[in-house]
Amino acid sequence: MWSKVTLATLLPLLTAAVQVWFQSALFRHQFEIFSYGNFTQDANRQLVVTKVKSFVSDGPVNCVFACIGEPQCLSFNLAAHPDSYGLYQCELLATDKFKAAAKTFQASDAFHHYSPWSLCQQAPCQNKGICYPDFQMNTYQCVFPVPCKFDFENGIDDWEKTGTVFDNQPTFGDNPTARNRGQSANQQGDWWIGGAEDRPSKSTPAGRLQDDGPQGTLTSPYFKIIGNNISFLIGGGCYINSTRAELVIDKKVVKTATGACHETMTRQTWDVQNYIGQIARVKLVDSSSGSWGHINFDDLKGDMRCM
Repeated sequence: MWSKVTLATLLPLLTAAVQVWFQSALFRHQFEIFSYGNFTQDANRQLVVTKVKSFVSDGPVNCVFACIGEPQCLSFNLAAHPDSYGLYQCELLATDKFKAAAKTFQASDAFHHYSPWSLCQQAPCQNKGICYPDFQMNTYQCVFPVPCKFDFENGIDDWEKTGTVFDNQPTFGDNPTARNRGQSANQQGDWWIGGAEDRPSKSTPAGRLQDDGPQGTLTSPYFKIIGNNISFLIGGGCYINSTRAELVIDKKVVKTATGACHETMTRQTWDVQNYIGQIARVKLVDSSSGSWGHINFDDLKGDMRCM
């Protein structure tokens, strides 16, 4: 009787184990009866994220078992070379290369990285979709982020201001043309940033000017870079030391652009492929009260995902 009950109990578990063996990349049974992991190596790569646990082992097998046995572990880094005792540093991680920010998956002479095998490795998501794996079911989901677009048609939204130059922004309509400047703003839509303009509403008389005296900055909300290009319309001053647009990542300015000492805005494009996966902001700077001491700006868009 005892042997019949045992076989009846074990048979579905063994059947499930076989199915898991063929279908899952990482499986942990809820009662810890059995677990399984199928990890693939990315040689000379390291996922630089917070570690769940770090220890030395005698090779990859022990590191694999340690990761499978740790409920929080989704991948691990293993030293590329042993220490003086013939042991390898093993770092258990709570995320994997597919979910982590791109900038954290780095080239390394010191480590190899191991993540569970996934169909995401075949880059199945088109049109800039982001692939998120389900290791247990050996499936994936393509997430298509809604692109950011800042065209000021609904105001300056959550852009942050300093100084006074942007207090009456955005500007309505082609205000330079309205005052017979002879240089069209070339804005997208009805609203745009005109550093020297003073027409903050439809009811404000067209052509009004605040001139180049006021100074300040206007900084966009945070966004994530998800592709190769970001573009915008820019005009106004042409002195990059005092009137410019900046791409800011980790509080560092990595790209700049300025106008052509002309009210007409033209489209400029930043190549941002080296910053894919990073969090950024765009900052407009006006630190001049002299001639052409203003910036015109509109229609910031491209490979960005709003946060």
